[in-house]
Amino acid sequence: MQRSVIFGFCAILGGCSTIGFGDLFTDYATQMTPVRQAINSNNMAQAQQLLPTNGQSHSNYLLNQLEHARLNTLTNQDDTAQPQYEAVYQQMEIKRQAAKVQLSAGLEQSNALLTNDSVIAYTPAPYEMSMLHSYKALSYVYQNDIEGALVEVRRANKVQTDALTANQDDLDASVKEAQKHYPSMDEVIKNVKNGYQNAFTFYLSGLLYQSNKQYDDAYIDFKKALEINPENTYLQQDVLQLAKRQGFDQDFAEFKKRFGEPTKRAANSGDVVVLVEQGLVPEKDEFVLRLPIYTSRGDARFYSLAMPVYKDNAFIPAINKISIAAQVLPLSPLVRLEALAAKTLEEQTPARVSRQILRLVAKEKVRAELARSGGDVGNILANIYNLASEQADTRSWLTLPNQISVARTQLAAGDHVLKLGAHSDINFTVSKQGLTLIYLTSINNYFNSHVVQL
Repeated sequence: MQRSVIFGFCAILGGCSTIGFGDLFTDYATQMTPVRQAINSNNMAQAQQLLPTNGQSHSNYLLNQLEHARLNTLTNQDDTAQPQYEAVYQQMEIKRQAAKVQLSAGLEQSNALLTNDSVIAYTPAPYEMSMLHSYKALSYVYQNDIEGALVEVRRANKVQTDALTANQDDLDASVKEAQKHYPSMDEVIKNVKNGYQNAFTFYLSGLLYQSNKQYDDAYIDFKKALEINPENTYLQQDVLQLAKRQGFDQDFAEFKKRFGEPTKRAANSGDVVVLVEQGLVPEKDEFVLRLPIYTSRGDARFYSLAMPVYKDNAFIPAINKISIAAQVLPLSPLVRLEALAAKTLEEQTPARVSRQILRLVAKEKVRAELARSGGDVGNILANIYNLASEQADTRSWLTLPNQISVARTQLAAGDHVLKLGAHSDINFTVSKQGLTLIYLTSINNYFNSHVVQL
């Protein structure tokens, strides 16, 4: 009898080979809490030491690579971050192209029925992949390699195009029904239509095309960014300026009717674009959902499901404006990554609920079998295991920023100073008819800046 109980548990734990024992009972967001606290305290060395490191067979391998790469980006170790980002991209390409992925995915789904969703290999969401390519592009920009950066923004935009193609259909009735069981995330999601269209990546590619004098391409991507974020006044000016410059008379007339006249350009001036990323994307919380499961005799028994959810509290940025050359410029959001993350989670609701119900049924069958063969001991151990292993899958790229905003202006050629609250002044030079990019990162006590002449 005792042997059968032991063998039963060995079979269960044998399905957990893609995660560590600690991962089985401690969710990812909880494991990452000390790392995020270290980042907020500007203790980047400690944050890097605390990050988990897992081998390629671990279900969190790609996610770990993203977290390590992002910390290397924050500490200006771009030479180390680039191959880490590239490794994730290449692994994702292999996943898409390999026929055997269907078999391995099926095995992971089966294992998840006896544990939780954490045993399923983590696949970065489209918004995370677009940010991966954006950070790679910025790394090339800092090295004045515009061609390399353009390769990455094309990859970022392809991620969004592919996701849009794959999600053309509206949510069906089953999706909407499943979402009714979830707490509201409307305050975080707001007016975001989907979880993959990222105006920041389109804006970045527009800037790079503009700096490379590919004005038609720049116009196309600025328009895409404007479609996602129509209230952004800087985007409105960008499409106005380029529509007029490139002779798109019909578009120009339409945009002028909507947004007014374009700003006049001074002869001895250049453009300055300031991009500011703030905060950290929120972690998922655990929500307990009670659903009835019917026995073979038709009796309804209520079981608790542990589901991931985002708390419905929208991020409030600490920095809302910048000062340059006696100008006070408001920052206008390009992307709220918390909204994309929450919308992505909402879109995944039906599949998650279905897996959770199947998991309950599978665990109940295992418990009944162990109770039959092991008596009270088997029943108790099975119940303890089921309760301990029932946790929400809170995995996501948790070192990403929460929000990225933009400010853009024209300044006379020469030396200037950007002032940003309590942070040190940033000195930069504007060239005649040039484009200066200033990229700032502010995460509580952490602050970093890059100035590049494009």
